[in-house]
Amino acid sequence: MGEILGSFLPVKLRFVIAIGVCMIVGFSACESGRTGSTQQAGTQRPIPKPPPSLATAISRSVDLGPADGSTTVHLSFGLKVRNEDLLGRLIASGRTVNPDAYAADFGPDPALVARALQALDAAGLKTGWQGPSNIVAADGPAPAAAALLAIGIESYRLPDGTMFYAARDQPRLPPALAAVVTNVSGLDDYRRTRGYAVRPGGLIPTDVLSYYNIKSLRDAGLDGTGQTIMLPEIDDLPNFSDLEKFATKYGLPAFASVLTVKRDPSWGTPEKAQGETVLDLEIVHAVAPKAKLVVYLSAPDFGHGDRAFDQLVTDRPGSIISESLGSCEPDTPSGARNVYAAIEDRAVAVGISHFVASGDNGAYTCGVDQDPAGSFPSTLPTVTAVGGTSVFESEQGVYFKEYAWSSPLDQSGGGGGASQFYAIPTYQKNESKPAGRGNRQVPDIAADGDPSTGFHVIFGGRDGQVGGTSAATPLWAGTVALINQDLKQKGLREVGFANPALYWMGENGSKLSPQPFHDVSAGNNLGFDAAAGWDFATGWGSMDASALDLAWVRYIQGGGG
Repeated sequence: MGEILGSFLPVKLRFVIAIGVCMIVGFSACESGRTGSTQQAGTQRPIPKPPPSLATAISRSVDLGPADGSTTVHLSFGLKVRNEDLLGRLIASGRTVNPDAYAADFGPDPALVARALQALDAAGLKTGWQGPSNIVAADGPAPAAAALLAIGIESYRLPDGTMFYAARDQPRLPPALAAVVTNVSGLDDYRRTRGYAVRPGGLIPTDVLSYYNIKSLRDAGLDGTGQTIMLPEIDDLPNFSDLEKFATKYGLPAFASVLTVKRDPSWGTPEKAQGETVLDLEIVHAVAPKAKLVVYLSAPDFGHGDRAFDQLVTDRPGSIISESLGSCEPDTPSGARNVYAAIEDRAVAVGISHFVASGDNGAYTCGVDQDPAGSFPSTLPTVTAVGGTSVFESEQGVYFKEYAWSSPLDQSGGGGGASQFYAIPTYQKNESKPAGRGNRQVPDIAADGDPSTGFHVIFGGRDGQVGGTSAATPLWAGTVALINQDLKQKGLREVGFANPALYWMGENGSKLSPQPFHDVSAGNNLGFDAAAGWDFATGWGSMDASALDLAWVRYIQGGGG
């Protein structure tokens, strides 16, 4: 460690030392890591540890017996698409269709859905569906759901008093459901989806724009006008005061002019404000200040989250999703994974770019006491997974170097590794690594995620510094909003599913000048070393935004996608 610090201290001594001070004080009056002055003492918050698996939670709980009628279950039934092979070829080709064409060619069969709704209603569940949605929402008393699906649903109490329900068996679908339903999520309400933000001032907006060469795009008049970024979130926004304070402080448009927050009782109750949503919004707004922002708030369990995500894709208010949520892939129920994957297929088919945080526990999303594993949904082949780096500025405040983010002391780092369920996609086969075992490899790209070199935000009325791959993700989403704006001005299609273009750029880097990626080749993510080219720690690396824009124009003009 001393060798690493020794090599960088001459470059930006003031930056490194001031950041350390900000980490110690947490949320305070620290301004952008440049002064070291403090007005409010505190302590750095620890890196969140992965929650126990459902099986572990059950083993630690008291079984209270079958859940009774006072327990309401919230089920989401994933529906079969039509012409599945044709849809697969469409997604693989990179072509897109409009929502009406999707509904006509691939949406669930309305007649079969109607019969399924009748069966659910007859069983005593309250239902809702509107085509071309991929799910039927069904809520009702636990005994009714248990009888319909021929399963046992038990109530459990953890030692800390937390109550949850969980199904003991795999569901058996009656014929009316089996004809159109593929999977069921919501068979437990043990909450395992979490945000990837490390909350301990950090890089202010002008730092971020300069460091990743986003400023060149902004100087060219690109500000996100005409773009909308959608954000699935699980912690609430009780008021906009933090957001507006941030906007005023950095001369950005008022959030009230660009932000819409969507809620629905069927999506459950989000957690109280923890700063994740604020973090995502402040970072993306700093990059693309004129882009519209639409937040979809849900409870953190899979059933409710699937419903909100499905509605997001159905509404399609924009063409970019920034998602800072995830769960241990092996412990994500297959029903929840499959329902989500089907909705994501629809998102890709209608031309949505989807950036997902890869996690903040390095290669060990499920915990260092478990085998290496990735974070779902970042492991889906149809999303763009964003890893984390540690950044070092030059004395002039521009790019100098990045390392893969890892901190062995608190077991944190950028998520990365191989999926246990999804085969390696065609666009990634040239980067196949032995450790991938023929499966999808994560991440695809990366950006600043280390909290010790993190971003300046305002939360709870106080200035602070944050990190995590949930900071890197909105950074990428905001940058792609600028690129989309430029593409449209040039009469070209928008980015859409980003991975085919990103891997083309990575594989053809020697032919592209300037280079669109900063190839991060030092450091590790607790399990995998960074290396030249694509790697499990940082993917292709971070961005040079101006060069990335030029490369995207070249890719599309050359017939890519």
